[in-house]
Amino acid sequence: MNDSVLAKEIYDKAVSCGFDNCGIIPIDDMDRFEEYFQERKKAVPSSAFFYEAVGDLAGIKRRFPWAKSAIVCSFWLGRYQFPASLQGRYAKGFFLSPGNETRRDFPDGREQFETWLAQRGVRCEGGGQFGHLSIGPLRHAAVAAGIGIIRKNNFLYTEKGSFIELTGYVIDRECELRHTPNLKPCAEQCNLCQKSCPSGALKGPYTMSPLECVSFLTTFGKGALPPGMDDKASATWICGCDACQDACPYNRRHDWSVGEAYPGLEELESELQPKKLLRQSDEFLRKNVVPYTSCHVTPDETETLRVCAERSVRNQSAS
Repeated sequence: MNDSVLAKEIYDKAVSCGFDNCGIIPIDDMDRFEEYFQERKKAVPSSAFFYEAVGDLAGIKRRFPWAKSAIVCSFWLGRYQFPASLQGRYAKGFFLSPGNETRRDFPDGREQFETWLAQRGVRCEGGGQFGHLSIGPLRHAAVAAGIGIIRKNNFLYTEKGSFIELTGYVIDRECELRHTPNLKPCAEQCNLCQKSCPSGALKGPYTMSPLECVSFLTTFGKGALPPGMDDKASATWICGCDACQDACPYNRRHDWSVGEAYPGLEELESELQPKKLLRQSDEFLRKNVVPYTSCHVTPDETETLRVCAERSVRNQSAS
């Protein structure tokens, strides 16, 4: 039986713990992802290697045979300021992540949410930094729950735009809580995200080659470009890329100069400029920069930051 009382309590608790929104769907709703997943791999065959490395995205029922519902919660990164000098160099989704090592308030809130579920006798798994690895495809779950829609650049959008972080859980209770997003679809003729993609990773509407994406190349790709790709393909990005999101009309209304100050970021701003970053020691990078990268650069990969910073300086000089 669908426990509507518990569903409402879960939503209220999630919001009180710091999430912006929360939806709950039957676990069967995750089955539909398999079809989308196969279509994506067929459209971009080279992506198969990437998705296999990510994990068993479509196997949520195999991994959690006891689960009856999936919870997906959203956190809007636009509540924070993001210095103008870091834009075009560092992805806002990485440097403003509530799960970064630089802060404790949101992880504490997430732990409170998980503790509350346990106290209610609800079996729960998920909630890790990489939620898609924990339970499955969170953007798919968020769309099914009505939290937002997917736009042509493949990002989830809510009424506040695409700078959203998702956290997901599976639970052993039958619950359902859906929303109805008040969002217009992308205009049929709009291709601004595709035109803005510096590496050409956006092959068409809703179609992306992950191994060519600058966010991958500057993080998990360790700064190395695929054979035949020009240096300029990564533009001035050092860690991640926001080009397709920044070009999107549904994000342009947001002013990143307003909002809460993200812990320590303003003080670090001058040290993150590419020329200065090149001169920083490994110890400095491990202590002060890596913790902001949302686990996309590890402490033993400081050279990745230097490789990308050097390329950023070259591309900036050439522009």
